[in-house]
Amino acid sequence: MKNTYHGKKVGQLLYEKSVEFARLQKNDYAWLGVWEENPKAIRFYEKNGFVAFSKHIFLFGQDEQTDIMMKKVL
Repeated sequence: MKNTYHGKKVGQLLYEKSVEFARLQKNDYAWLGVWEENPKAIRFYEKNGFVAFSKHIFLFGQDEQTDIMMKKVL
C-alpha cells in the first residue's frame, strides 16, 4: 500500500496545483520545509526550482529533527 502512488506523478500534479494557487494569490515566492533525511523529496523540490535558504529544528516527540527550508520565486 505504501508505494501505491509512487511513480504515478501524483506528487508532481499536487505540486503544480499548489504553485498555480500561490501564483493566483499573487505571492512572490513559495517556501517549504523538507526533512534533511529525505533526499528523494529534496531532489524533487530542487528539480522543480526550489533552493535551500535555511534550516529549522523542530521536535518530533522527544527527537530533534532538522528541516531544510527551501524557496522558489514565482
